[in-house]
Amino acid sequence: MSFLSVRPVRMSDLDALCEIAATSGTGMTTVPSSPSAMAERIALSEAAFAGQGKAGPKDVFFFVLDDGTRAVGMASIFPDLGADRPFYSYRLSHVAAQAPELDIRAETDVLHLVNDFHGYTEIGTLLVGDAARGKGAGRLLSLSRFAFLALHRERFGPRVMAEIRGWFDEEDRSPFWDAVASRFFHLSFQEADRRSAQDFRFIADLMPKYPIYVDLLPDEARETIGKPHSTSQYAMRMLETEGFEWTRCIDIFDGGPSLECRLDQIRTVRKARALTVRIGDEESDPSELVASPAASGFASLIASGPVTKETVTLHAAQAERLGLSEGEKALVTPLRAVRAKL
Repeated sequence: MSFLSVRPVRMSDLDALCEIAATSGTGMTTVPSSPSAMAERIALSEAAFAGQGKAGPKDVFFFVLDDGTRAVGMASIFPDLGADRPFYSYRLSHVAAQAPELDIRAETDVLHLVNDFHGYTEIGTLLVGDAARGKGAGRLLSLSRFAFLALHRERFGPRVMAEIRGWFDEEDRSPFWDAVASRFFHLSFQEADRRSAQDFRFIADLMPKYPIYVDLLPDEARETIGKPHSTSQYAMRMLETEGFEWTRCIDIFDGGPSLECRLDQIRTVRKARALTVRIGDEESDPSELVASPAASGFASLIASGPVTKETVTLHAAQAERLGLSEGEKALVTPLRAVRAKL
């Protein structure tokens, strides 16, 4: 039988992942931009999955979506942001001033350069190849990261964040970049993006240290603050159903929203439970994600069979992909939030 699953990356995935990365477009800042960078990411991930204890800033957990023959998607977890280099954002605050003698009141938003996500765990690099899109692949890949966090939460900090790609127009131009960062970096967005993946020091050196008054920006740039890219709107909505919120922080390059949530409040984590694996041919509506508990042997997929309060039924091929046998425990969590009945 043919089905999608998620597993840790292997070096043999390199060529397939480079093909997928080539389709990512502008603004996908956590997608490795070259074969050498991709190979380095894979090596770091293999070491992280094999490690134990609290994950550090050099660790990265790199997952692939597997169709049974090759990798058709990718996603990552980056622990302990800011521990080895500052992780910058703009925080949007509101200020008001009043001149009573003139009966005038003025209000505006102000951007402050901050390092508010220090110590957070970041989820990123969510990218699905064209061949796998439209099959629930993005949801499986995204939620599998939360299943891994649920299984190994002792390795991660208490808060999780995600940077959503900001708005670009039809000509692949970022109005926020043009109005703000480009004035100080004198680089193209693509070049600054590439450099930031290796070293954040130039950001501290060149970005303005004083607040930026939003009303001084062009209308086009103001309208894109906190606005997701057209291709990232679904991912943002999915994270919001998981409990993530926009707390008025944005990316310093493209103005995209940064979402955050406590790890223990993520819906997939809260609803996870340990069930006993049963192998059988029964089928039901695909509504539950199943994950194997071992870190190095982690794998996840959508259960084919019924789920009860005590068991989850899998086809033999699915159990084999997960590395689980009849009677062993698996983590099981709903794929979607259940709406309360009125």
